[in-house]
Amino acid sequence: MIGEASAASARPGPIGRVACLVGALAWPLIGAVVGAGCGGPAPRQPSASVALTGRPAAARVSGDKLIAGAVSALTRLDDFDEQRAYEQAFDRLSQWGHLTSAEAAGWRIDPLVATLRDDLRTGLDSALEQRLFDAGGDVIAVRDHRWLADIAESARGDAIDDIDVAKNLFEWTIRSLAIVSDPPMVPSAETPGTRWFLPGEVLLSGRASPAQRAWIFIELLRQAGLDGVMLATGDVTAGTARPWLPAVVTEGEAYLFEPTYGMPIPGPHGQGVATARQAAADPAILEALSLPDRPYPVKSADVASLSVLVVADPWSLSRRMTALDKESASKHGMRLAVAADALGKKALTSLPSADARVALWEFPWETVVRRRAAPVAAVVGRELAPLAVTFTAPGRGERQEMRLIRPLFTARVREFRGDLDGPEGAKASYLVARPSKAVIRQAVQAAPPDQADAVERLYRRMKEDATYWLGVVTLAEGENEAAVDYLQRMTLETSPDSRWTDAARANLGRALADLGRIDEAVAVLREDGSPQRFGSRLLADRLQKTAGKQ
Repeated sequence: MIGEASAASARPGPIGRVACLVGALAWPLIGAVVGAGCGGPAPRQPSASVALTGRPAAARVSGDKLIAGAVSALTRLDDFDEQRAYEQAFDRLSQWGHLTSAEAAGWRIDPLVATLRDDLRTGLDSALEQRLFDAGGDVIAVRDHRWLADIAESARGDAIDDIDVAKNLFEWTIRSLAIVSDPPMVPSAETPGTRWFLPGEVLLSGRASPAQRAWIFIELLRQAGLDGVMLATGDVTAGTARPWLPAVVTEGEAYLFEPTYGMPIPGPHGQGVATARQAAADPAILEALSLPDRPYPVKSADVASLSVLVVADPWSLSRRMTALDKESASKHGMRLAVAADALGKKALTSLPSADARVALWEFPWETVVRRRAAPVAAVVGRELAPLAVTFTAPGRGERQEMRLIRPLFTARVREFRGDLDGPEGAKASYLVARPSKAVIRQAVQAAPPDQADAVERLYRRMKEDATYWLGVVTLAEGENEAAVDYLQRMTLETSPDSRWTDAARANLGRALADLGRIDEAVAVLREDGSPQRFGSRLLADRLQKTAGKQ
């Protein structure tokens, strides 16, 4: 079993300025890409945008090479100075925009933009029409889609059939994104939400609300070349639509996946994945998701009058990203643009009602607006704080001078790429992010006295995160014994009240079930207290029923 002892030789000491991480962590935000420096000059920022007129100072290179350079810089953020990588990507995108005029033939503002609320459309038309690449939002959007494309490529496995691919991507989403209740599917004055994370931040944090799980799943489907939409009960034109769940649209049907319960909705007689038409025609399909003390809130009559909500954001509908998408999709496997109106019309044909309506899903747009608020930015900084902890480590190859590393961030990025094993794999970096008590003590002693407790909490959070994510990685690889050790002994027993407690139970239940330890799996699943608890209880019931038939 891999534990702390096996990682001892890889444990570098903390840098002296670790205390700066406590109060003023810097992180790439929607409008600014900043480093995690402390006590020194602020990192150099590229200009907010570069006009695509006049010749850039850099040497002339082909458009293909410029895009390849931008994508390469954002693919290997774990190997290079992150700030310089963002600057390089922005420079390459700006040059490419100059060479091509960032023109998308026949582009127009998508008609579905008109379905957004007025407050979400303020200044939107000019932003969508802009041919300039932004140094913050655009670069981060491309980075996030690079991560999503990498995840989709590795998570789909050997699946070929559309539904098999979708099931694998959904399984990755549920396993990898621990469920939380914030932010809500539809915010209100009473429940406004605070965790309004952009997709890359959701991936880095490893935690997501049902709405964020749905968003990430649909983005993964898009990167895999599949069509996904949100379905809503009610009528979007009458203002009564309520977002429900994501669906995969293929071969004229909409297949239903439940992000809160953490499972595809089973089809007739519990077989396959249910379609919207099947759920509308057969009340038993959704009734099977009910529990004695909790009826499933959506009924077959609701499904008979669904609406389509197309998932897009300001970047995926912009002129410049639409132009860039033609190159990035075909040559780098990264889809940046959405043809929202066309997708909506296609999805309508998969629904049981001929009177269904289509609109944009407002959640991503709500995220962009609310993400700019200072309180939300502070929440993002606190949650992602462990990923900014910096160690020193020996250089690689012939150059042995010390270099700075962020082991938890490095592990996340490498996991997204599917680089798991070996000395440069995600698992090795996760092990480095599990410092010994001596290393934590050293970091605390190096901190100012008034920050010592905060530094210790930060290091312990990093260690808890790395331990839990090792459990998730080994579970994904089918290493169930190792997954049980990480999730049970090293997470639930060592840190019984951590932010991973319920997610560890849900994943542990699956690992135990795969090992044939059904009674233990059932007991663990029934302890799940998260928003996924109803799905966990249904899974426990099915495991018991299946075991009873054997």
